[in-house]
Amino acid sequence: MSKSKFWTEEEDHFLKENLCKMTLEAIGHHLGGRSKESVNKRVIRLKLRTEKTRQRKSWCKEEDLFLAENLNNMKNVEIAERLGRPVNSIATRIKVLKLQRKNPLRRWTAEEDDYMIQRYGKQPISFIAKKLKRTPGAVEGRLNRLGIYGGRSNNGDLTTYDLAAELKVDVHTVYNWIQKYDMPCYEAVIKTRIFTMIEVQPFWKWAEENKERINWSRVSNNTLIPEPEWVQQQRHCNFMNHLQKENRNWTAEEDARLWQMYYSKGYTQKQIGEIMGRSARGVQRRLERLRRAKKVS
Repeated sequence: MSKSKFWTEEEDHFLKENLCKMTLEAIGHHLGGRSKESVNKRVIRLKLRTEKTRQRKSWCKEEDLFLAENLNNMKNVEIAERLGRPVNSIATRIKVLKLQRKNPLRRWTAEEDDYMIQRYGKQPISFIAKKLKRTPGAVEGRLNRLGIYGGRSNNGDLTTYDLAAELKVDVHTVYNWIQKYDMPCYEAVIKTRIFTMIEVQPFWKWAEENKERINWSRVSNNTLIPEPEWVQQQRHCNFMNHLQKENRNWTAEEDARLWQMYYSKGYTQKQIGEIMGRSARGVQRRLERLRRAKKVS
């Protein structure tokens, strides 16, 4: 059974800031793939559940009346701000009440999608939104629906936690790259807090020179846009190496070495995998088999 990942102060701060603005699923995705249940438990533990933060607060007649009266002169985001509800809750209520705008909301075009994809990660969300004459929230929502995530901040860059989540590594690994391998970064003050930020373009230049430090087979296509051409080839190489490690038979000498390193020297499964050229999962499975064999004997 895997150990639960402890919540950090930065994660708690993000949760408090966005509880009324994002769904629990979206918050969990931003925080590195935490489940909705995990986020909900943290909300309860921090005693953040109030009438304001309840995502399923019942609608009253006054709210329905306000929605119907202002549907044609206010956007969903404006109505949400006035009623203190999430934007997606407004859209859902409109469908429930079978309301229709006289002037339907502007549909997204293929040209707009191409414009966003080409500039996302290079330019701030606010700049893209202004050019398309849309709100930053609308741009972020459309990118999510196109399957492009990444949790960029308002200036288009990533925090160390964002980068760790996208590359499927621990945040301490990212700090290690910064401290020991000179990965470019800078500090930014956001709402009185200091964050370590990474720009996408300088990151790709560093990553090309440090390909071996990242398992690209675990990183989805176009996670960080624009993705260089060499990444796909490296992704394939990492995947084939992973298969070779998983399918290679264990020898008696390796079994003895594995047992000694884990139980006598106190190495972690990940450390053993790196030393022996195996995956951490492969090491874990082999240990389980060795334990069963020793019990039988």
